[in-house]
Amino acid sequence: MVATAALAYDTSMIRLATLAIAAITAAPASAPAAPPGCSSATAFVGTICAPSTAGKHPAILLLGGSEGGDSLANVAPDYARDGYVAASVAYYRAPGLPQTLENIPVETIGAALSNIEKRPDVDPDKIAIFGISKGGELALLAASTYPTIHAVIADVPSPFAWQGIAADGASPPTSSWTRGGKPIPYVPFGAEMGPAFAKAFGTHAALVLRPGYAISADGSTERPAFFPLEKIDGPVLFLSAGDDQIWNSSAQAKLGMAYLKSMRHPFADTWHDYPAAGHLFLFATPARPFVDAPLTAGLTLELGGTSAANVAAAADATTRIATFLTQAFR
Repeated sequence: MVATAALAYDTSMIRLATLAIAAITAAPASAPAAPPGCSSATAFVGTICAPSTAGKHPAILLLGGSEGGDSLANVAPDYARDGYVAASVAYYRAPGLPQTLENIPVETIGAALSNIEKRPDVDPDKIAIFGISKGGELALLAASTYPTIHAVIADVPSPFAWQGIAADGASPPTSSWTRGGKPIPYVPFGAEMGPAFAKAFGTHAALVLRPGYAISADGSTERPAFFPLEKIDGPVLFLSAGDDQIWNSSAQAKLGMAYLKSMRHPFADTWHDYPAAGHLFLFATPARPFVDAPLTAGLTLELGGTSAANVAAAADATTRIATFLTQAFR
């Protein structure tokens, strides 16, 4: 098809898919009203929720995915109820921040971290970071950059940088992230990204992004873009989904875990894979299993998994995260 060549690296189509995820997860592009018991951050774009009890508490930074905005603001209260000062941190697609997922400074997370660790109700020796999807990618980069992060939950992540997601296909490809003003080395989208869109739009089949996020079997192609995970000053929990149709989070988590082992990372790192689950399993409920997302003109973005598998994986992973954090900050 002629459309195949035209769409080969049209990142505007990928951005369309990320906006579909934003729609199904109800993630706003602008800062929402803070949930009850929480407040909008002033030193960064995001939401802070704190426990009602006095004293110093562990803290956790929460990073959403490619939907952008303050997308985990409604997750922060759950962590506050469990005794954490929880900060949902927006890093793009919000007022005052970049509007495309390209060259996002890791210092955006550093500024939020600095603000949180100085709070009188935070124990600065007990700070964790959680990220999902592209947020998991950024969480691993941030933890590799800032040694004051002492635990990482990386959900369906990538341990290396991928190409950024532009607003249109005319922009030259660049990294998703920068550090010190310089783009992080990245892995470009695969040649199958364009044909995946051409097939979906041409035949009205479900759109599957995974073939466009192709990686090498041994990780050798990705190695130049790997984050220095050995610099993370605490344990890492990788969670992945075997039926992830956005990208191969199982293979990426496996590579991340293997890298940490090869570098003799001196912490209790853990990887748990859910073979039958899909990309958004962690937030799945019986009412919203997140198996797919409506895209446009009758098209559907495939997320993966089944309703039963996603809901079961969500329940198990939630328990694993709580146990991991308790052990990390024991």
